[in-house]
Formats: sequence, C-alpha cells, structure tokens
Amino acid sequence: MNITEYKKKNGTIVYRTSVYLGVDRLTGKKARTTVTASTKKGVKVKARQVQLEFEKNGHCVKEKPAITTYRELVALWWESYKNTIKPNSQQSMEGIVRLHILPVFGDYKLDRLSTPIIQQQVNKWADNANRGVKGAYANYSFLNNINRRILQYGVTMQLLQHNPARDVIVPRKQQNKGQKVKFFSNQELKQFLDYLDSLDQSNYGDFFDYVLYKTLLATGCRIGEALALEWSDIDLDSGTISVTKTLNRYQETNTPKSESGLRDIEIDKATVLLLKQYKKRQQAQAWKLGRSVSIVFTPFTTKYAYACLLRKRLQKHFKAAGVPDISFHGFRHTHATIMLYAGIEAKDLQYRLGHSNIAMTLNTYVHATREGAKKAVSIFEAAISNL
Repeated sequence: MNITEYKKKNGTIVYRTSVYLGVDRLTGKKARTTVTASTKKGVKVKARQVQLEFEKNGHCVKEKPAITTYRELVALWWESYKNTIKPNSQQSMEGIVRLHILPVFGDYKLDRLSTPIIQQQVNKWADNANRGVKGAYANYSFLNNINRRILQYGVTMQLLQHNPARDVIVPRKQQNKGQKVKFFSNQELKQFLDYLDSLDQSNYGDFFDYVLYKTLLATGCRIGEALALEWSDIDLDSGTISVTKTLNRYQETNTPKSESGLRDIEIDKATVLLLKQYKKRQQAQAWKLGRSVSIVFTPFTTKYAYACLLRKRLQKHFKAAGVPDISFHGFRHTHATIMLYAGIEAKDLQYRLGHSNIAMTLNTYVHATREGAKKAVSIFEAAISNL
C-alpha cells in the first residue's frame, strides 16, 4: 500500500492512499477510492473498512436501497413496473396490490417472509374464492403471480437471496357452475332488437345509442375500442373497421393491450349502410353547432364519450326492453356466440375479437364450442353418406 504524506493549507499533516476495491458488478469497471487519515495506521484501518463495505454492498460502489420491509419493496417495484403497462392496467394493478397483496404481506420484514407463510396465504385465498366468500378475489393464481414477481424483483435488486414464492403450490381452481358468460339468447336478442327499432330515431340521442349498440353487436368490439374509433378508421366502401387504439379510463387513447388487438374487422352491408346514415346525421348535427368531427361516437360536449355515462343509458334501455343487463361487454359475447353457432372457425373468431391466443377464445365461449361439437355427429353422418 503506497501511503503519501499531504500537507493541508492550515499546516496539518495527513496521510492518503488510493485503495483498489475490485471490479464493480454493476459497471464491470475497476473500482477505486481514496482514503485520508491523520496517521498511517488510520489510513490502513479506513482502507480495510471501505473494502469491507464494497464487499458487503455486493461488490458495487453505489449503495443498495435501504429496503427492509415488503411494503418498501412493493413501492420500489411499482416505480419500475408502472411504466411498462397501459393506464387502464396501471389503475387495475395498483388496486389489486393495495387491496389484496399489501394487507397480508405489507408489514413483513423481507428476511422473515418464508415459503410456508406465503403458501398459507395462497391456500386461504383459494379457499375463500372457491367457497364464494364475499370480497374474495376469484383469480387467486394471479395474486400469487404478482407476489412472486414482486419478490423476484427483490432478488434482482439483491435485497433477497432467493424468492420464497417460487416453491408455492397454487391449489386447483374449482369449477363454478353458477359463473357464466353474459350474452343474449336468440329470443332476448330479438326482443332487444325489436325494442331498438321502436326507438324514436328522429331523436339524435336515441339514434346515437341505436348505432352504437348495433355496431358493437356486429363487430364484437370492446366499448373502449368503439369509442376510440375515428372516421378514418372505417372504410365504408370496402366495409372494414380498423381497430388500432382503445379509450382508457383517463379519456386518452392508447394502443390495444396486445398486438393481437390490432386488427381489421369486416362488417356486413346493413351495418355499413347504418354507419353511412349516421355519418350524415352526425355531420348535420355538427354543422348546427359550428363544429367538425372526426370521432365516430362523439357526444360533441367532449371529444370522447364517457363509457360510464353511456353505461347508465344502456341500463335504462335494457330495463325498457325487458331483457337482462348484460353490459356493453355482453354485446361482444353475444356477437362471438352468434358467430360460433353460425360455424365460424375458432381461429377466425380469435382474430376478429383480438384475443392473444386461441385458448382464451375457446375457454370463454365453451358453451358455444360444446354446441358446435354436438353438430359434429351430423357432419360425420353427412360425410359418410356422401362417400
């Protein structure tokens, strides 16, 4: 160790040396520091201290975050994770963590959170969900995945030596026969369509609702996708709607949740004709207000319509029509069910709905795929008879 003597401006003599710490694991560069003391022995003591601190910090110059509790780890993880998801998902995930994860793990010290503790909680989530306890979160496997992701972030940040959630066994989900996809039966759909036809379409508000509902039924679009549509997204000559964005809860548009959400949907001639009529009515309404419009389902008072306000109107229409409240998403399920009953291939329906994988389509519409499977016998009989 090369220790040099240094005389300060006030005449005091001090001793200084450059200490090689090792290779920084974060930067891959050689790390050095300088220590100063009033004696040569003091320099040697300080040199040893900085080397020990470097090793204790995981062979890194920068100090690790002072994180000791699970709640602190969640805050650190969220700052990185929130920017990787869209606004709708941000709010949803924040609520799930705040309501379901933090209340059970938040106060634990990281070094005290063990696999048995987590397993016990996952078992409790599963038991409550499978027994239908009020307030229980049905997708407890998702809760476990979030917790595992958070703790793995702690491992990555060298705050934990291992992830205690990795070895947790998630109990099997019990089938809930009472839980069904909401959609209109043929009779209910006919009843609702007859009701729509009875509306006073000279009233622009009723006509707006009429066109929106018919478009959702004809395309299977999500309500956020429909409200984000611009007229430039609709080719009325070729009968195609291009879905490229969705309206989030902050009244902003962003790309669909996954790449599969980007798609072109073919629409029938009746829907094309209806949209042409609506476009003319909308333009006439806009001219009265001295405006020009580019958004298909704009309420004029704001650029984009608020789904929550439209939902209240929809509930009134359902009640007046005497049909079940299937919500806006029920139109999407009704569209998919009709298409499957009509014989569309599951892969084609997957594209039309913008599902990221075919399993999602088949699992969601198992009632329709089972009905289609029943037809397989008659198809086989017809094929044999035609040999």
